[in-house]
Amino acid sequence: MNSDVKVWHDARNKAVIYDRLPDPDRFLKLVPRAVKLRNGYVAAPTTLYNLQLTRHMGLPTLEPLEVNSYDYPGRYTPFNAQRVTSNFLCLYPRAFVLSDMGTGKTLAALWAADFIMRSDPGTRCLVVAPLSTLRRVWNDAIFENLLGRRDCVVLHGERQKRRALLAEPHDFYIINPEGLEIIAAELAQRTDIRIAICDEASMFKDRTTRRHGTARRIIAPMDYVWLMTGTPTPNAPTDAYGLAKIVNGAQGQSYASFRNRTMMQLSQFVWRPRAGATREVHSLLQPSVRFAISDCIDLPPCTTQRREVDLSPAQAKAYRDLKRDYVLMTRKGPITAVNEAVLRMKLIQISAGAVYGEDREVNHIDAAPRIKALREVMEECNEKIIIFAPLTSVISLLSKELHDYSHAIVRGSSDGGPTERERAEIIADFMAKDKPRVLIAHPRTMAHGLTLTAASTVIWYAPIDSTELYLQANKRIDRPGQVHATTIVQLTSTAIETEIYRRLQMNESLQGALLSLVKGDWTHAD
Repeated sequence: MNSDVKVWHDARNKAVIYDRLPDPDRFLKLVPRAVKLRNGYVAAPTTLYNLQLTRHMGLPTLEPLEVNSYDYPGRYTPFNAQRVTSNFLCLYPRAFVLSDMGTGKTLAALWAADFIMRSDPGTRCLVVAPLSTLRRVWNDAIFENLLGRRDCVVLHGERQKRRALLAEPHDFYIINPEGLEIIAAELAQRTDIRIAICDEASMFKDRTTRRHGTARRIIAPMDYVWLMTGTPTPNAPTDAYGLAKIVNGAQGQSYASFRNRTMMQLSQFVWRPRAGATREVHSLLQPSVRFAISDCIDLPPCTTQRREVDLSPAQAKAYRDLKRDYVLMTRKGPITAVNEAVLRMKLIQISAGAVYGEDREVNHIDAAPRIKALREVMEECNEKIIIFAPLTSVISLLSKELHDYSHAIVRGSSDGGPTERERAEIIADFMAKDKPRVLIAHPRTMAHGLTLTAASTVIWYAPIDSTELYLQANKRIDRPGQVHATTIVQLTSTAIETEIYRRLQMNESLQGALLSLVKGDWTHAD
């Protein structure tokens, strides 16, 4: 970018003005409605297209949302990171957002899309995101911040249902990667869907998969393609190649060429990153914007988000049985607080994937969708993580499922956990060393006294049946000494779990939460 060029904003005439252009005649020829002023300056209207064009020409330019007085609709005043990101995306139609989880990139992308829709009426947007975030992150963000201006629909369910929903006129269509493959043919015909936002885009890192091929066929040709992930290379520098192939064609590079510059082959199947690989990845993933959580001093201190998770068939059956038992009990008379607490705990056990029998034996239930959602959240986080599970059997289950993460488990010594001395050593290592990166803990063992500000994210694998433990456990990361904004993530599969989380968060009694079992769509997390 030419640093000698001077640029100003004429707010009254809604124009961008330049001085010292190296080739003013080229500017006048290429930029619509550009004019030469008497003093030798050149000017052009501050339309979105003009500002994009001046940036493409390598000139300094203005921020389109700011100079066009965009109102950033919604419940919140935008953070600096969000303003910068929104304007960046509007200036760069094909770009990467590599910011950390919790920096507000969801709303920043929605504001950018809304501004583009306002600038070019009739434009629609496709949001591709993990299944657990379709409703509780993207649908909710649009409803809460763009209500009355934009609408959306979640494309989920059987193929015919997805096709019918896609045929309806909406501003935003929200879909998971698997759904993208199911209705790829119908999406390919929609020339009005010109914006694609891919959240947690590392799911497209493997260029050899059918998923990646679908993304290249459906998403890559769109006018605006924004890939968002805080972890673009979770396994190796070569993960960046698959992402770049969608956005910028990997700058014309072959995979073999990029791999050989970033990886060193030690044996037939063993490769290791070369020195300078990070620089090569940065060069490939351009244009990009990134904010680390530590850079964002104006973020709220703690935010809570909910991730919606499907039930496995086995869990769905167990829930139906639980509902039947509950209905039978209500017919016999009022449900006592004790009986409701037992049923509520049984529900939590089913969600977590480990149900206790009459003799306290553990019966595992397939919980693959919840494990998958847990991994998705973990992959979004660059900082340390605490996972809370309400059952010691589930802690053991998670330890096995997450064997590829550097983690430690913390549970009571009476439950086979570490001694007080061993626990103190685990906590000290977690706070001061690189490893362990993840703590898997029962809230009861962590709810009081401990400071765990090395972590910026708490993930509730399933809710706890105690408001005090829930609130106190969350405070382990939200304490003096915390230098990052913090995030509490709740995994939920049913309306009852969602109601339990709401009551926990609001410090309300849990009694009566099970009434959702006999009302409405109780297997849905809404």
